[in-house]
Amino acid sequence: MSTEPEDFQAAVSLVGQYAATLIQPGMRLGLGTGRSADAFLAALEPRLAENLHLLAVATSKRTEERARSMGIGILDSTREPLDLDLDGADEIDPGMNLIKGAGGAMVREKIVAERSRRFWVLADSHKLVARLGQRHPLPLEVLPFDWQGTFARVAGVCGGQLSLRGGENPFITDNGNYVFDLRLPAEILDPGRLVRELEEIPGVLGHGLFLGTATAAIVSDGQDVRVYGDLEAARPGL
Repeated sequence: MSTEPEDFQAAVSLVGQYAATLIQPGMRLGLGTGRSADAFLAALEPRLAENLHLLAVATSKRTEERARSMGIGILDSTREPLDLDLDGADEIDPGMNLIKGAGGAMVREKIVAERSRRFWVLADSHKLVARLGQRHPLPLEVLPFDWQGTFARVAGVCGGQLSLRGGENPFITDNGNYVFDLRLPAEILDPGRLVRELEEIPGVLGHGLFLGTATAAIVSDGQDVRVYGDLEAARPGL
């Protein structure tokens, strides 16, 4: 089932409300970036009157500012694993592999997700796809130094359509880097291979493929909420 654009806000509001009811006092959270994460924070805010005493690592300056304004304590590191990370996605395949990065925060988001015991993806049902790459380009965070050379290398290795986000006025991430958007001719048939190819290119600092990272997905079509995976499952080793 796909979500019509006018139903998007209803869907993410339901997902945010569902997730907010599951937050327990004293949790250490990872807070994502984007509209789904915003909806979660909006739903969580009334619960903060319950003295939840939450601490969090935010994946963007914007999310950090909002969390501070709500009274959530901000952690400066993840030396101890976080209890739970909550974030959105641009695409979710049947194995809960993801494309992320429409907001340009994918490197910070990946750091936080991989240092959290549980990672719940919050999304509207339009984000569900049979294969990654069907609807959204793959974002890459790249070093501004000789970005043109990096651009040529990525285009040569990966093919497809590659663009610098923002064009003549490049989009700048919170890390001070640029973003390329890579749209392949077809869906990504071998995401693991693409990850290896990208990580071998100097100048590519990160990418929006999240493979095997999510532990559960909370998805809505604007009317109902469905959970994929196990909300109690923890990532191995954390």
